[in-house]
Amino acid sequence: MTRAAVALAPAVVVVLAGCAVGPNYKRPTTPVTPTFRGQDRAEAPSFADLPWWEVVRDPALIALIEEALRGSYQIEDAVARVEIAHQNAKASTDALLPAVGVQASPAYQQIFVGSLAGLSGVPGLPSGNVPYASYLLAGTVSWEIDLWGGLRRLRESSLAQFLASEENRRGVIVSLIGDVAQAYFTLQALDLQLAIAHRTVQSRQETLTLFQQREQGGVGSALDTTSELALLAGARATIPALERQIVQAEDQLSYLVGRPPGPIRRSPDLNLHALPGDPPIGMPASLLERRPDVRQAEAQMISANAEIGAAFAAMLPNLTFSGNVGVESSTLGQLFTGNALTFLVSGIVNAPFPFLNGGQNVRRWRSQQATFVTTVVAYRRTVLIALQEVADTVVAIRTYRQARVELEAQVAAQADSVRLAKERFTGGAASYLDVVQAEQNLFPTELTLAQTIGSQWASLAQLYRALGGGWQVPPSGGTGGHPPPGAAANRSTSGSYAHL
Repeated sequence: MTRAAVALAPAVVVVLAGCAVGPNYKRPTTPVTPTFRGQDRAEAPSFADLPWWEVVRDPALIALIEEALRGSYQIEDAVARVEIAHQNAKASTDALLPAVGVQASPAYQQIFVGSLAGLSGVPGLPSGNVPYASYLLAGTVSWEIDLWGGLRRLRESSLAQFLASEENRRGVIVSLIGDVAQAYFTLQALDLQLAIAHRTVQSRQETLTLFQQREQGGVGSALDTTSELALLAGARATIPALERQIVQAEDQLSYLVGRPPGPIRRSPDLNLHALPGDPPIGMPASLLERRPDVRQAEAQMISANAEIGAAFAAMLPNLTFSGNVGVESSTLGQLFTGNALTFLVSGIVNAPFPFLNGGQNVRRWRSQQATFVTTVVAYRRTVLIALQEVADTVVAIRTYRQARVELEAQVAAQADSVRLAKERFTGGAASYLDVVQAEQNLFPTELTLAQTIGSQWASLAQLYRALGGGWQVPPSGGTGGHPPPGAAANRSTSGSYAHL
């Protein structure tokens, strides 16, 4: 299904309702602002318009997303739910057509004829228990005329549910791509922290060796050595914790892609990725057409609105035509003779009184009106959540970028401090406290920088998901958001997001 067809699908469902009782669907007003919070001006282009295989340029991440789209149980479940809704929609369409069937009825019964009927002793009439056989073979047809459009409203509701299930499938794809990307960047950030921890352990081991040599030479003290030994142990203690987190992150990614827990292949160094600028995010109104959860909420509104008309039609008279034609006889030998021909044509008008039977139909109608209100509230809430998520990630991207610049400057300055402190200590111009303090300051700042870099790239993945990107059908006509073979390698893209 092309993107234009997907965008027009709700309107097609509404048109199919025709002239039927009940309110026709109209999209309710929503609190959509001209621009997102933190956005300087409205802009039509959005990097969420790019399919994921043009946004993700890391080969290892591309492979993980492709594996997830092939093997995720979440997508398999969503596809099955689409098929359920599809078959229900077909069934609602079939309800508009005449029901045709075949009736075969061999029957045997005993009829009591006698004194109870006042016919006892009449010449020529049987008396007592008289056996009677009957054989019937006929074609039947029954057709409820949709006078008020109740059946058409039910079909409109079922088609809207089908659209909702399709949007749910796309929503699963968007979330899955975002979850895989976020978990991948988190894993890379942990790798970076582990490398920093190992490098820090090596540096502090060298410093400890220096202190031990000076102590053995009589120019140092045990206080110098034990202080550096404590710093070394603290750095070493972070390694098992980081290794545990890495394994847990790998297991999470394994689950997302649909495989048993195990190692995850990834690019070697997240710190090598270029620092991106602000991505184009488009206009808030575009979320109503692009984001799957918003579109799913609207489809639920369309369905609930149609159910109001169906409930109102149930309170009005309905007309059903039925008939059959076939053969009927008391003996099999005469079943297919001309005398056995039988047919029946009937029309039944059922005019329910709304306030009889406890007013059940009226209460169902009022209940459905209240249900529609809940779907409107859910739709508006979904729009607000979408706007919030985009605004939050926009400010996150900017603040993480600013923090990264400052942290990189801080790490560079503190690394120079460690180097100068060691040189001055070796030359006798500084005390061991200068070295210890410099090392104490550098390590946590490096870890914070690594976490910030991971959060920066994860926030880009969050923004892509918040904008509803990633579910587009590839040019090859595939399904499920899969790229065409080689698309990730053959396509090129401009901008600063080549590594997302």
